[in-house]
Amino acid sequence: MATPTQTPTKAPEEPDPFYYDYNTVQTVGMTLATILFLLGILIVISKKVKCRKADSRSESPTCKSCKSELPSSAPGGGGV
Repeated sequence: MATPTQTPTKAPEEPDPFYYDYNTVQTVGMTLATILFLLGILIVISKKVKCRKADSRSESPTCKSCKSELPSSAPGGGGV
């Protein structure tokens, strides 16, 4: 016990290694999720545009693989 003439000493506190700034973690997570979501949509749209361009010119191996993915080019007029 400290006497009135002694000043209490503080033990040096180390920072908690498991402390997270949840606001920053949430912001970074939502930013990455948005970027990945938009990138996925961009990839899907670019493949459809690439197929349509190749389809209008001539038959190519690239377009043949896309025909199975696009409902508008399905046999039997399944298009819009």
